Amino acid sequence: MSLLDTKQKQPGEKLDYDVTYEDWITPGDGISVEKITVTVDRPGLQVFTYTVSGGLILKIWLTGGTSGVTYKVTITTETDDGRIKQDEFKVKVRDI
Repeated sequence: MSLLDTKQKQPGEKLDYDVTYEDWITPGDGISVEKITVTVDRPGLQVFTYTVSGGLILKIWLTGGTSGVTYKVTITTETDDGRIKQDEFKVKVRDI
């Protein structure tokens, strides 16, 4: 599992975050939204939706969260050929 990044948002924002799989997926393979799971480690921050673009880029929309809390978002991705990868990033929620 790899930590992709740490992001920051305010509680009232709904923001999108992109995860690119171009360096990991082999030619001819791809990802589809049906084989992806996105979870958050605690209540408050919500996964609004997520989509796949071009078979290589995952866009995750997040909303909510409690000011002062850092959340861990975990992504489990299975490719069309059956490869499985887990990534995570952190989101610090702060009301400015």
